Amino acid sequence: MSELKGQLTLEYLISFVVFIGLVVYIYLLYSKNIPSFVQEVEKEEVRSKVYQLSELLINDPGEPDDWDVNPPIERIGLSDQNTNKPNLISKSKIDKLNNTFDCSVDAEYDELQDLFALNRQFSINISDIDQTNGQRTELFVCMPRPGRIRRTGIESKVTRITAYNDSGDIKLAEVIVKVW
Repeated sequence: MSELKGQLTLEYLISFVVFIGLVVYIYLLYSKNIPSFVQEVEKEEVRSKVYQLSELLINDPGEPDDWDVNPPIERIGLSDQNTNKPNLISKSKIDKLNNTFDCSVDAEYDELQDLFALNRQFSINISDIDQTNGQRTELFVCMPRPGRIRRTGIESKVTRITAYNDSGDIKLAEVIVKVW
């Protein structure tokens, strides 16, 4: 009986060591993937922010909804509040944005970044699209000045085609938003 008891203890010890070895092996395999999981989560966060920013610009009139004529600006949105149609932005709001914020000036870029509630750098390019030849003419460009750009390695870009109301004329526009 004592031989059987010693044999059970030895078998128990061997099976316990094999089990622990297997757990350690699985943990080491899994832990190699943790950095790539973290990077994928960060990429998804940036993709989400760039899409939210483009959606805010195109389909939200801002706060107040007539901020282009009635400051102060609480939130920027370019949607035409008079027509209340999706994907129709206002040329007067684009012009006001262009005249109010010079993104080459750090303080004005930071103010715009605060209005968008972004903790990352961004750039916005709004262009008129000529309907005959597809030529782009810039209406508004905002990006940090070259000496201030900090690349994180994670960058996302959304390009959206929309319409804008230019004193009753409906024209095509391209809105490109990047976040990094």
